[in-house]
Amino acid sequence: MAENEKQYSLIVQSLKGQLPSLPLVMDELLTIVSDPDVALYAIRDIIKTDPSIYTNVLKIANTVEYRGGESDRITNLDDAMQKIGLEKVKRISLNTSVLDLHLHKKNSDYNPENLWVHSVGVGLISSKLSDFLNFQLKDHAYTCGLIHDIGKLAKFKFNRNSFENEVLLAKERKTNIVNIEKLEYGIRHAKLGAMIVNSWGISPIVELVTKWHHEEDRSKRDDVEDPEIHRLIDIVLMANIIVNYLEFGNSGHNHDVLPSRKILKRLRMNENDLNEFLEGSKETLEREKNELSLFFKN
Repeated sequence: MAENEKQYSLIVQSLKGQLPSLPLVMDELLTIVSDPDVALYAIRDIIKTDPSIYTNVLKIANTVEYRGGESDRITNLDDAMQKIGLEKVKRISLNTSVLDLHLHKKNSDYNPENLWVHSVGVGLISSKLSDFLNFQLKDHAYTCGLIHDIGKLAKFKFNRNSFENEVLLAKERKTNIVNIEKLEYGIRHAKLGAMIVNSWGISPIVELVTKWHHEEDRSKRDDVEDPEIHRLIDIVLMANIIVNYLEFGNSGHNHDVLPSRKILKRLRMNENDLNEFLEGSKETLEREKNELSLFFKN
């Protein structure tokens, strides 16, 4: 398939009705979470309109980590939000909203809920890496990591058999889906994902990161001018590699590679920094694994 805008526009048009739609609550959340000065009550008003988010905030607040030795369960949303803090509430809210797009009847070889787990992991590690690097746009990192693979979900929903065949080939050839897409002249999930984000009308920063999250060569990111956005793309790219390496969730492959020296150099990291960050990432994802299991419990 030739890489040009007209052909991809035709593909997106043919996917109408099958592409994931952006839940209204997520649209509101993305506006709020991009504001570092947002008050707790602003996000509370949104959560009250969504039973799934409301329930998951209460579930997390009642885990041992947050409740400690207290005997009484937390049943009030305000108490729960105060207990776990604004940043955690933001993440639970976004995770729940994106999970709704991934829920699927279990009649398939590939479970898109595992793609959601992977995406949450990339969001977490993108945010962690932004803190590690003291990155200027760190408030966008979690959202960009969480959304980066939305094109894979669209491909799964459009043609499940074709997507599952790509997953199988990636596993057999011990490579990633991007290379399979190139070999098979298939739909590029990164480009398709960027077009979906554009159709949602959310931040162009999220669109650019989604589009280029596999491209190491900055000269090929022809519509990116801001060096900080290039840096954000590098951060999500590296986080994606790390989460796949640590086998957290399933993005369609678990390619056993580490970030390249080129990326490390650009992010001003050495091998010792990488090893330190990997150890911290393992601990972060291990803690998150237990919490994510609560999202699937009634």
